[in-house]
Formats: sequence, C-alpha cells, structure tokens
Amino acid sequence: MYGPTEDLFTLKTVIQSFRNWPKIFRLFWTVQKGYFITIVILNILQGLFPVGMLYVTQELVNAVSGGVSQDGDTVLISFLFFISFILVKQLVTLIQNYVEGLFQSLLSNRLREMVLEKANSMGLADFENAEVQDQLKRAQQETSYRPYQIFELVLSIVSGVISLVSTSLFLIFWKWWVVFILVLFPLISFYSYLRLSQQEFYIRWSRAERERRGWYISHLLTHDRAFKEVQIYKLGSYLITQFRDMITQFFYEDKKIATTRLKTSLVFESLTIAMIGFMSFIAIKAAFLKEILLGNLVSYIQGITLTQTTSQSLMHSLIGLSQHNMFVEQLFLFLERDSSDPVKLQKVTITTPQQNDPFVLESIEFVNVSFTYPETERSVLQNLSFKINKGESLAIVGENGSGKTTLVKLLTLLYKEYDGQILINGTDLNAFDLEQIRAKIGVVFQDFMQYEMPIRNNVGFGDLSLLRHDDKLYHALEKSGMRSLAEGLEQGLDTQLGKWFTEGLQLSGGQWQRIAIARAFFRNADLYILDEPSAALDPVAEKEVFDAFNLLTKERMGIFISHRYSSAQYADRIMVLDQGRIVEFGTHSELIRLQQKYASLYNLQASPFVSQS
Repeated sequence: MYGPTEDLFTLKTVIQSFRNWPKIFRLFWTVQKGYFITIVILNILQGLFPVGMLYVTQELVNAVSGGVSQDGDTVLISFLFFISFILVKQLVTLIQNYVEGLFQSLLSNRLREMVLEKANSMGLADFENAEVQDQLKRAQQETSYRPYQIFELVLSIVSGVISLVSTSLFLIFWKWWVVFILVLFPLISFYSYLRLSQQEFYIRWSRAERERRGWYISHLLTHDRAFKEVQIYKLGSYLITQFRDMITQFFYEDKKIATTRLKTSLVFESLTIAMIGFMSFIAIKAAFLKEILLGNLVSYIQGITLTQTTSQSLMHSLIGLSQHNMFVEQLFLFLERDSSDPVKLQKVTITTPQQNDPFVLESIEFVNVSFTYPETERSVLQNLSFKINKGESLAIVGENGSGKTTLVKLLTLLYKEYDGQILINGTDLNAFDLEQIRAKIGVVFQDFMQYEMPIRNNVGFGDLSLLRHDDKLYHALEKSGMRSLAEGLEQGLDTQLGKWFTEGLQLSGGQWQRIAIARAFFRNADLYILDEPSAALDPVAEKEVFDAFNLLTKERMGIFISHRYSSAQYADRIMVLDQGRIVEFGTHSELIRLQQKYASLYNLQASPFVSQS
C-alpha cells in the first residue's frame, strides 16, 4: 500500500502498479466478451487507417497533378477509392463509438456493484475505521471511469503502435533518420510528464479524507435530518465557509500542477514545432527540386506530422496509463481488503449436533467476556458473566458509557475480537455457523434505520423471504401498534415513507421507532434485542410495546436496554452495568432491597414524579 508521502510514488511503484492488469482484463472479458472482442478488432483497424489515408491521398494528388497518368479514368478511380476509404473509416468509427459506449456502461455498472458487494461484506469495525473509509471513498470515485480509461488507453496504444510502425515504414523509404528523430524526441520529455503525473496522483490520493469531510458538510446542508439545527443555530454560513475554504485549497493545488504542466508543455511543444518545420522544409525543398512528386510531398508532410503526433500520443498514453493504474490500485486495495465481520470471516460451517434439525437458540451465556475496540486500549467490557435461557427476558441498565450498546454489538455478532467465551446452548459460539446464529436474532438498534421506502420494505426487511406476505406484515405491525395506521392509508403497505421521494409520508420519531420494532418482530427469531426501545415512545405506546415484547418472548429470549429504570420492571431479571462491569444482577424487587446502584438510580428517576404528586 502506498504511504502518505509523495516520495513513495516513484518509477518503481509505477511499474508495480501494472500488476493489476490480469485482474482488470479478466474483468473486461467477463463483462461482455462480444463487445470486448469487437472493440479490440475495431481499434486495430483504426491503427491501420492513418497510413491507408496517407496512401490514398498520395495516389489521388499524384493522379490529379499528372504525376501518374493523364487518363481521366485513373483520376476517377483514385477519387472513388479515396471517398470509399473515408466512408469505411467513418463507418468503423461510428460502430466503435456505439459499442464502446455500451461496454463502458456495462463495465461501470459492474464496478459499482462490486464496490457495493464489498461494502456489504465488511464488518462494523471496518466502517468505524477511518483508513477503510478513505479507501471506500477512493474506490467510489474511481469506479465510474478509471478502469475503462485503462482499457481505452491500452487500445489506443495498440492502434497507435500499429499506426506508428506503418507510418514509419512509409517514411523510412524516404529518409530513415527522420523517423528516428520523430520517435526519439517524445521519449526525452517522457520523464518530465511522468513526474507531473505522479504529483497529480499524490494530490488526489491525499485528498480522500478532506473530500469525505466536504461530502459530510454538503450532506448536512442538503438533507432534512440536519436542517432544523442548521437553521436554528444559524450554521449554514459557517459550514459553507468551511466548504469554500476546502475547495479553494483544492483549486490552488490543481492550479499549481496545471501551471507546471503548462510550462513543461510550452518548452517541448516549441521544440516540436521547430523540428516539424525543419523536416517539412526538407520535403518542400525536395519537391521544389523535382526530386519527389507533389503527392509524395503531401504524404511526407502528413507522415511527419502523423508520426510526431502518434509518438507523442503514445508517450502521453503511457503516462496516463501509469496514473490510472495507481488509481485503480486503490480500487483493488479496497476490493481485496479482508472483512472484519465474524460471519463473513467464517470459512467453514462446523458441524454441530443440531445441524440436521431445525436450529433453536435455547440459551446464551457469556463467560468472563471482555472487549476492547480496535485501535484503543481501554476495555469497554470487563469479565462479563451471565446467562439467559429460552423463555426469559433480561433488562440491561446503566449510565451512559457503561457498555450497554457494545454488549448488544457482541450479542449480534458484529465484533469477533473479544476475550473469554460466548456459549450458544452450552457450546462455544465458534462451533456454529455464525450466519445461522445471526438469522435467529431480531434487533432494534438505538440508532435504528428509517428507510426511505414503502412500509412493506421497512417491515419486510426483517425477513426478505416473507416480503410479499401481507398477513404476516400486518401481524408484525399490530405487535408494535402500527397496524391501524397502515390499514388506514390508501396504498396500505405500499405507502412510501419519508420525504426524500414523491408522495412520501413523514412519520413522527415514535412512529418510526415502532416501525423499526415491527421490523424486528417480523423476523421469526429466537432472541429479540431492543436497544432503547422507549426512547421516542410516549408512556402508553411504551407499555403496548413491552406488553407485545413480553408476549413474544414467552417461548423465546428477550433482551432490552433502557435508560428508563421504570421500564426494567417488565423484564424477568435486570443486569446493571457500570464502567463495563456487572455490578448488580437480579429481579426488580431484589435490586430495590439491595439499596445499591440500581435502587439509587431508580429512585432518582422517580423522585421528580413523586415530588409533583
């Protein structure tokens, strides 16, 4: 992987960047073989057209000037041949543009799919890693055009080499040293342009995090979720200023490179014009002295210009190719990154005693489990030991930062790096198919999703296999207290929610939360986890949700996390966390009698209401 300094972008790294070519061309081949082969053939033809054009032009001019024959038929044949050649060339170009456009669209779509598929395979720890976010940003930026531009440049080089060789052979029969100088000169400028290309890549490479910040500022200013605070606190001008400062810095970085490129180009272009002028003068002098025919003069001047532009184009194509290679390297670094997700990392499904029977979660047990977030040192959870059995419900309470939500992440298999043991039905978690375990869990996270989609999707995402089972969808909505709302809507389950799209119904915070709860209840799970389920609910709605939760978990397991200690009474047992440790465990009445942390916090929450009454 490239490091964060410009010095690492050397000629060696440029050469190494070509190692991705086998992957790239395998991708080209699998996208659409027919288009791929057609484009290659058409580009080979395009490489032969320039020298063909030189020949037919020479023959036509010589025929008209009388250098070949005064016969009118010869002139007519040369003219028809000239016109036919132009028509064929134009037809090939039209077909080439058509096929290349279709192929580029297919390739771009496939690459976007690959990035999304990779993102879907990543773990939560990956999304919480700034380096991974930078890689993702670079991958998203480059997928739309970089790989296809590599394909275009390779084909351009192929056709350019064919054109250069054929044109050079045409000129060699006149003066061989002309070809030598025309090809050698662009090679001299190669290093200067290569260095510029490397500097440009480094600038783009180093921008990833700043561009993500810019995207975030843009998101805050253009989406409804942040709109209220942006307006109330008058943040708009401040955020726009930050965005303006960032893009201004980008502009001056780009301007510096563009200025250097302009100066370099002026030097080499001036020398190139002088060289072409000198060689054209030699050809004109030869024609003036009757050493060559007029048609030959025209073809030689065109050949000189064509050889120079082709060799220069090849040089720029090679430089562009090396730059695109380095950008595509970032794409493959992301696509080939190992996932941190425990389910995706599990290579083999280990046979368990329940393998041939319908799998049921009977119990979950933590044995001295500790957890530390990646790239940190402080343990968030320390030596947790508890067990929950089928038919039981457990409330987890504690102050902010006590580790409640982290515990939910471990229960839902979002992290794999923990100390201790997690037992499923008395057997170590890693002895099971983790995907099978995760499928048996229904969860509402504290930061639950509000999908800007129809009600059907918002609830049905709990179990995609039942997305079209309206009766089951309504049953889940009934459990969360949202059935009457859905049935009263003209489009029912197919009503669009949110305000991002037309005819969307905006729900209150509490209604969105009940939709999320319905999504969890829709899954036929053995363990239901609700993280702060009453955060946006009024007391009546809260009681309805917990009544449904207790009914649902009679023959299953239920865990809920709450800041409201009054809600903990709904659970069979209560676990109190403090700084990542279990400090109390028991029923509500048992913990009240202890008169320790739980009783203290419970009375603290209840005291305002007692005072008012």
